[in-house]
Amino acid sequence: MTTTPAAPAINVSVVPLPVTSQVQELLDWASAHPAARVRNRAVRITADLAELTERRDTETAQREAEQKVAEARAEPERAQEELRTVKVGTRTVAAATVSTPIRAGAGSGRIREELAAIRAWARENGHQVADGGMVRRAVLEAFDAAHQAPVRKTG
Repeated sequence: MTTTPAAPAINVSVVPLPVTSQVQELLDWASAHPAARVRNRAVRITADLAELTERRDTETAQREAEQKVAEARAEPERAQEELRTVKVGTRTVAAATVSTPIRAGAGSGRIREELAAIRAWARENGHQVADGGMVRRAVLEAFDAAHQAPVRKTG
């Protein structure tokens, strides 16, 4: 069985046909006509009108259902965005309540300027360090060892 691809929906505003008494009278006249050909045409027209009405109603219901699905899919995205906003706001409030200065390289406990000096020393002394980010513990320990004041022995 071969299926034909569905024709693309044409979004045209539906203008209801004026099913006036004049059209109904014409169909009634044709249905009661003595000639079978005229009566058959009235039956076909009535069936065609019923089919068109059903198709229109089905397509309208389908569009409404698709709109609901689109709205339902968008809702989690809106909720995620709201959650992100709340989390960012919470982080900002939490950061604002901390009274200690924010230090670069918080893992090492050193300020940005100290880390810049350590990086410069490390390069001069053959260590490989990145321009930014964390400085390896081994490099920090080597720097500290090189810059400790000598301990005097008493004797």
